[in-house]
Amino acid sequence: MRAPALPWPLAVILSAVGAAAAGWLLVAAPVVVATLTGPTRALAGGFGFATEFWLLAHGAGADIGGTTITLMPLGLTAVFVLILSGLSGVAARQAVLAHDSDELTVEVQQWLLARVVLSFTLAYVLTVGVVAFLLTTPAQVAKALFGSVLLAGVSSLVGVGRAVGWNPTRAWPTWAKRVPMAAGAGLATVVVGASAALVVAIFQGRTRIAELATSLGADPVGGIVLILGQVAYLPNIVLWAASWVLGAGVVIGEGSVISPTVTHVGLLPAVPVLGAVPSESTGSTGMVLWLLVGVLAGVAAAWTAVAPRRRARVDETSLVGGLAGVVAGLALTVAAVLSRGDLGVARLVGVGPRPLELFVMGCSLLGISGMAAGLVIGLMNRSPRSSAGAASGPTDLGAQDDQETAPIG
Repeated sequence: MRAPALPWPLAVILSAVGAAAAGWLLVAAPVVVATLTGPTRALAGGFGFATEFWLLAHGAGADIGGTTITLMPLGLTAVFVLILSGLSGVAARQAVLAHDSDELTVEVQQWLLARVVLSFTLAYVLTVGVVAFLLTTPAQVAKALFGSVLLAGVSSLVGVGRAVGWNPTRAWPTWAKRVPMAAGAGLATVVVGASAALVVAIFQGRTRIAELATSLGADPVGGIVLILGQVAYLPNIVLWAASWVLGAGVVIGEGSVISPTVTHVGLLPAVPVLGAVPSESTGSTGMVLWLLVGVLAGVAAAWTAVAPRRRARVDETSLVGGLAGVVAGLALTVAAVLSRGDLGVARLVGVGPRPLELFVMGCSLLGISGMAAGLVIGLMNRSPRSSAGAASGPTDLGAQDDQETAPIG
């Protein structure tokens, strides 16, 4: 058996500090290049802006040019998740190598998981907290600590769990194991539909987008940084589009609402991508048809959850299909809440999806369509052969697909 290269506590500390440094360098590199190649600017200002943006991806907010911004760049946060999960997995493998493979029982796996996740999270939180304490306000420090706990904790749970072979769904019923995958299928369908709506909006507003980009007067390197900044917010914009296609709508400024049925906006920030916001209108039948994205998402969730269980009862397929749709709606609502934030003060507070409306529309639209799809799938999968098998004993979603009858006793 190969020996560990480092003691696992040291590997955990180095991995956590390395993850923080890698994330900061990812932000600082383009900012510093733009500072050095653009008009005369202080290099310290570039480092300060990069650090503020790095903390913003942890949910700490940022004070940029006297403007308070709390809108997290979820694209950058997602990159941090990949870095954290990968490096925490590296540290966990050092802990696994320190144990004999025959000793990795479920209890040992759970022990390793808890020790490495807690140690990695603590080391990362301390690193982020020190940087925030030295360079930002106390309010930002508190938010940075809370955000880094969630970010490092969830990311390391995934990375370490994969490294030690921990399976959280091992004891779940068979039907329950399919619900997360089914919810993921529903979410993926919503994201695809929202991306399509976003592409259409960008194409229709391409003239306004070009005008806004030109009005900023950025030099070539600054223009690249501006594009990278908008890419960092791309998941936010897709989630806003998801709220739009589900009928919940989006708020960009106090008193504004953007939905398939009505659009009312005021003064928008000079951000090129916001040129895709449609002009004020009362909507049209074509826009209302985007609600079919939610119906298709519920069908996709139900199909993933119940289609493989060909001998399940109709009521079970209907309930599991509806549950998968509701879970997808809840997950979408949580992600949409994370995509909200402030782009300033006054009218630019609370920019993003409308949480309550999205919770109602997402859970109801995906849940009802998932329940209906599960009912139809259950009816379609009924056959004389399965009915004869059902007569010999009850069946459920946990039964094996290739069994002719359910086990007795």
